[in-house]
Amino acid sequence: MENVSLTIKDLQVGHYINLPIGWTSHPFILNSFLIKDEKQLRIVQYLGLDTISVDLSRSKLAQPPTSASLQPAPIDPASADKLAQQQAALKGRQEQQTELAQQQAWWKQIRHTRSKYQDKLTLLKDVYSKLSLQPEKAMEQLELLAGELTIAAEQQHDFSFVLCNEELSSDSIYQNAMNVAVLSTRLALQISFNAQDVAIVTQTALLSQFGMLWVPPSIRNKRSELTKPEVNYLKQHPAYAVQKLQGVDALTDTVIHSILQINEKFDGSGYPRGIKQDKISKYAQLVAIATRYNEMCNANLPQHRYSPHLAIGLLFKVADKHYNKAYLEQFVKMMGIYPVGTIVSYDNNQGQVQMSVIDSLRQPLIVDFNELEPIKKQPLLRHCATDNITIAKGISSNNIEPEYLAKFNLVQRRNLYFPS
Repeated sequence: MENVSLTIKDLQVGHYINLPIGWTSHPFILNSFLIKDEKQLRIVQYLGLDTISVDLSRSKLAQPPTSASLQPAPIDPASADKLAQQQAALKGRQEQQTELAQQQAWWKQIRHTRSKYQDKLTLLKDVYSKLSLQPEKAMEQLELLAGELTIAAEQQHDFSFVLCNEELSSDSIYQNAMNVAVLSTRLALQISFNAQDVAIVTQTALLSQFGMLWVPPSIRNKRSELTKPEVNYLKQHPAYAVQKLQGVDALTDTVIHSILQINEKFDGSGYPRGIKQDKISKYAQLVAIATRYNEMCNANLPQHRYSPHLAIGLLFKVADKHYNKAYLEQFVKMMGIYPVGTIVSYDNNQGQVQMSVIDSLRQPLIVDFNELEPIKKQPLLRHCATDNITIAKGISSNNIEPEYLAKFNLVQRRNLYFPS
């Protein structure tokens, strides 16, 4: 093999060439071939290359060409138009393939993330089941799970959260706890808690629903309004958790006390003890925000369930009264104007936010309700920044066509996990 680099003007019929571009960018079957005639030569000359690699050992020329070689043969207008059309078609195919590859990469990331989310739910359920009878084993698993969440929250991606809204068979207790843990861990990192504080926050959040195991399913899963006695029973779940967890030696008092305080509010209107701001730990203050946000997005009753963008707004309205305003401001910054799961209206279309973009409050990745990806015919994902999409507003699922509710799982939960 004897390769030399020639300028395009020195190229001749009979040269064996190696094209330095992808097969989608030219009309030839292979990238390496012998130029057989003037037509092939002209096509190569109009590919926009300055130089090209020639294998002289496989070329059918007696001598290597010199700079005095023949200039490219003139091409008639009709042939030029045809060549331009071919190049435009090639460019179009290349752009379509690039877009398809991006769509596949996004959907792969979403599917992988949803699988991870379900794996973590399984592990959390195992922790809850072992805390009373096998506390040492349960704590090993809890620390492992908390560490994995922290590592996932620290990893750098283009996106911060992924929507995991498929039907899940496990009890909503574990989904609620996992959602609170995901949000709390990321918020603790955003507020710049140190590593020990982040660990306390994550463990507190993961165990935030443990007391619910002692609330009858007929109450915690009720699909109608709770009676006053049922509400009072439900509000004791933090106390039930503390009662059961005090016997777990490896669990710190800080975590146990924070679990008790998650549902307290700064003005004393929370539960189970009605304590005020100065008595609530900073860990409970943080987890409280994630807990209330999850409750509003995933309430059992439709009339108590809010779109994520409305939940953010309602939380902020009571910031001074109920929550740590500085923490809540960071939470809003973290979630964005249109958090994951929000149904949005834009350019006379509708879609749902699938992934939120880091450092962008208004330009998430959305799934388009009105258009399918042209090749595989799966739902089309659109990046608001790349596609210059301006979201007009967030909308309620009550304003969505019934066919979309089923097709895009819009009546399911708004579970979140970190992108994988």
